[in-house]
Amino acid sequence: MKYFLDTNVLLEDIEHYSSIPFLISSETLIELEGIKTNRNKTENIRAAARRAIKWLANHNNNYEVIYYCDGIQDYLCDIGFCYLDDIADIRICGCAWMASKIYSDDHIIFVTYDLSCRNIAKDIFDLDVNWFNDDCTKVYTGFKEIMMTDEDMAYFYEHQDDNKYGLLINQYLIINNTNHEFIDCYRWDGQCFQQLYKKPIKSIYFDKLKPKDIYQSCVIDSIMNNTITAISGKAGSGKSLLSLATIQNLIENSKTHDRFVCLFNPIKARGTADLGYYAGDFLSKAMLNSVGNILTTKYGDRYAIDILISQEKLKLISMADCRGMEISDNEILYIPEAENTSVDMIKLCLSRVSSGAKVIVEGDPETQVDSYLYEGRNNGLLRVIDKFKGQNEFGYIQLQNVWRSKIAELTQLL
Repeated sequence: MKYFLDTNVLLEDIEHYSSIPFLISSETLIELEGIKTNRNKTENIRAAARRAIKWLANHNNNYEVIYYCDGIQDYLCDIGFCYLDDIADIRICGCAWMASKIYSDDHIIFVTYDLSCRNIAKDIFDLDVNWFNDDCTKVYTGFKEIMMTDEDMAYFYEHQDDNKYGLLINQYLIINNTNHEFIDCYRWDGQCFQQLYKKPIKSIYFDKLKPKDIYQSCVIDSIMNNTITAISGKAGSGKSLLSLATIQNLIENSKTHDRFVCLFNPIKARGTADLGYYAGDFLSKAMLNSVGNILTTKYGDRYAIDILISQEKLKLISMADCRGMEISDNEILYIPEAENTSVDMIKLCLSRVSSGAKVIVEGDPETQVDSYLYEGRNNGLLRVIDKFKGQNEFGYIQLQNVWRSKIAELTQLL
């Protein structure tokens, strides 16, 4: 496997790849030289370009330059894209494509933080693109799945304070036997392994919630034990249902929380046309938004939501109006569809939380981001996961299975 880095990656994270041999385009060298003296760029960008150039000069053995050639333009003509302007993104992605031909025995992954370059690489040059993750070498899922022999299990159960598998705080260890059958699951709390939360999740609105797989069990355990829990997963994996059912359980049965605040960003789905002005008050407009669909489908109908609001068990607040507010100790902050937040937005929302409150943030940053404003490194949910992992107060689970329906599962093939 070889990584091909876009110019913006060198500008932002050059030191991050010091231990990873990588490829770059000759166009990137030209861009860096141009940026370092461009008065139209900010001083921070110019300084980043100078830093990248210096790093490249001092680490000649860490990277290889792929030079733009006529073969790239010939390929574009062959597939019907000869009309494309000869711009830097085309040249850089073209060099990555050429690298995939030169190193045909290696898997080339094109790394970029730019949406336009990502689309060119995927749609025109058919490259495998890593464009949202800070780390090329691993993706944090919130758990590790380990296959253990009988001897391994005997040692594990006798040494619950030995973190031999290198888990972060509040990361989960899923244990399978040598036949790949599930055996057990524990959470590492920094001192020893803890069993999952076993009490039933019951509420008036959701009756008794039974997790459909071990990943959903980990989500419930994290919500019950951690101050803040992040959940990601594809549509139909259970993010909203698990969140709301557990929230209701806490509101009805705990002595510490009696209300939840649903903080949402009222953005339309990518590629859809806006109907324009909606008549009605804030609540009516909110219920016509995606957050209204989430709540009504999970609680059964609009009437249930009206009851919760009238009883002051639920507050609906747009992120546009959250500056200056505070999430009190007795409240649970719930942020659905958090893939549609920027880093600044999620920072603003979480800074409203008091010390006794609980927080649940969920979304699908891989396939359901609805605006370029929240793409890549500016995605709020991804930044929370990356920066909070390993903290005592934080837990995260990436759900692995789609449970809504066979059709929902099949849509992942589209």
